[in-house]
Amino acid sequence: MLLKLSLAPIARLGYRQLPDWAQPDHPVMRNVMGHRTWRWRRFLLQLAGVVGISVVALTASYFANQDNGDAPPLREVLYWPLVLAQIAAMLFAVAMTANTVAIERQKGTWDSLKMSLSGVSMTLRARWAAVFFRLGWLLLVISLGRAVYIGLLLDDLVEFQGRALDLRISGITPDVSLDLAVILMAALMTAFILEPFVAVALAGAIGLGVSVLTRTRSIVILGLLLLIGVRLAITVAAIVAGGTVFEGDLGVTTELAELSDTQAWYRLVFASSEGDMMLKLLNLDTLGQVWADVHYAIYIGAALLGVVLVQALIANVLVLLAAWWAARPSDV
Repeated sequence: MLLKLSLAPIARLGYRQLPDWAQPDHPVMRNVMGHRTWRWRRFLLQLAGVVGISVVALTASYFANQDNGDAPPLREVLYWPLVLAQIAAMLFAVAMTANTVAIERQKGTWDSLKMSLSGVSMTLRARWAAVFFRLGWLLLVISLGRAVYIGLLLDDLVEFQGRALDLRISGITPDVSLDLAVILMAALMTAFILEPFVAVALAGAIGLGVSVLTRTRSIVILGLLLLIGVRLAITVAAIVAGGTVFEGDLGVTTELAELSDTQAWYRLVFASSEGDMMLKLLNLDTLGQVWADVHYAIYIGAALLGVVLVQALIANVLVLLAAWWAARPSDV
C-alpha cells in the first residue's frame, strides 16, 4: 500500500502524457480495464514477482561468489531471466488483444459499438493501451534489469581513465570522431530501453489484427496459437542467428570476421531486434570486437534505434487499420 501511494504522483505525471482515451479514468478505459482485470493483475503480479525475485537472487548469488573468483559475469547471470521475461511479455500482449472482438460480441456490445460514431475505434485502441497497464509490473522488472546493463556499460566507458571508448574506435572502418561515437552509443542505449515497450506494442497490435479478422471463438484460438508459434519460431531463429556471432557473455565468434559485411549486419540486426541479443551488445568489449570485425558496425546503435522506431510506427498503423477494418459497415 505504501509503495502504491509513493508511486501515485509519478503515475499521475505519466498519465498526463497520454491521450484522453488512454487515461485510466476515461469511461472506455475503465470499462476495458474492469473486464477480468483482477485475474490478469494477480497473475501478472505473481509472474513479475517470480522474475524479480529470480533477478535479485541471481544478482545476490553473483556478488556472494565474486570473492571466490568463480562467479559468472553479471550480464550472463541476468541474460536468460530478461530474455524469458521479454518473451512472456510479448506472448501475453498477443493473448490480451487477440480476443478483443470476441469479448465484445460475447458481452453483446459489438453491434452498438459499430453504430456509434467512434465506439469501435476507441474500444480497440483502449484495449491495446490497456496491455501496458496490465503488463506494467512485468515491464518494470524488465526495465530495471536493462538499467543494470546500462550501468555496467557506463562503468565500461570510464575504464582507462575515461579513454575506453576512444581506444575501441581506434582503427575501425570508418574512422569516426569521439563525439559521434558518443552519440551512436546513446542511440544504442535508447533503442535498448525502448525495445521491450515497442515489442509489446507490436505484439498487441498484431493480436488486434487477428481479433478483427476472425469471427468465431475457435478461429480466434487457432489464430492465437498460430501467432504464438510464429513468435516463438522467430525468437528462436534470432537467438540461433545470434549464437553464430556472439560467444557467451563476452566477445564474438571467429565466424563473424569471416562473414561478408551484409551477412554480418543481417545477423546482428536480426538477433538484436528479434532475439533480445541487444543484451549482448551492451558490453564495450563485445562492441569493440564487432566494430573491428564488421565495416560500419559503429552505426549499429543508430540502425537498431531505427528498427525500433519503425516497429513502433508499424504497431500504430496496425491499430489504425484494425479499427478501420472493424468499423466497416459490411463487417456486421
